[in-house]
Amino acid sequence: MSIYHRHMTMPDEETILRRKQYLEKLCRKLETRIKNAPPGSLVINRKQRTGSPGFYQVLPGRKRVYLNAGNQKLIQLLAQKEYDRKALAAARRELQQLEALNEYCATEKVEDTLLLCREEKRQLIRPVIESDASFRESWLNQDYFANPYAPEEKIFPTERGDMVRSKSEGQQADYLFYHDYAYLYEKQIELWDGTRKLFRYPDFTILDPVTRTEVIFEHFGKADDEDYLQNNMEKLRLYLNNGYVIGQNLLFTFETRDAPFTIDQFIRVLDARFKK
Repeated sequence: MSIYHRHMTMPDEETILRRKQYLEKLCRKLETRIKNAPPGSLVINRKQRTGSPGFYQVLPGRKRVYLNAGNQKLIQLLAQKEYDRKALAAARRELQQLEALNEYCATEKVEDTLLLCREEKRQLIRPVIESDASFRESWLNQDYFANPYAPEEKIFPTERGDMVRSKSEGQQADYLFYHDYAYLYEKQIELWDGTRKLFRYPDFTILDPVTRTEVIFEHFGKADDEDYLQNNMEKLRLYLNNGYVIGQNLLFTFETRDAPFTIDQFIRVLDARFKK
């Protein structure tokens, strides 16, 4: 199943199964409570003279019995019975929807159509939409213009084989690699400052596999340096003025001498955006 379809629904089959089991148990509990509840239902009429509520028990055959203050326990049980009936109906509707969802999840998706063709024919076919794996591979192998600035500063190797400019970037790159994120390092993006075209090179450009869009990630490594901070706040301004939104397609972390970078900070930002 495509990643897009997995994220349209509940996370996985196990989660759906757990929810079904919970609802089935809940239905049995509600059915027992309704069966053991007092007969009839509760009706409330406002008293014309005082405006206070008057409680009545409506029995089979439409017989109405007035319930005074001494019947408080019966009033509560009849109110609970009405709630239990509504909760039972809602649980049963949800169970029906979960059954339908299971059927939907099991159906073949258009992204996977190419896999239904013989391998010899696949090279001859131009799919109407690429599979997730094919799209990811094409995206990772794209030609892009990398940051040409001071290549001699890229002295920290990563597990994927990139060379990056700092230990913090190396930790981030390794986390992305080991957790199966598709990313590109220092990929050029085009920005506009009024009528002026500018190029910037975010630390990482990460593929969102669900929407197939790009998310840029910056790490500000010297946030307590006034000149550095001023330059990077200007970069943030450019990003925001060009339609980037913090938390959606623009993510960042920072560190200072007194508050050094930790990988936990990076993980929290990623998890909040991608929910892997």
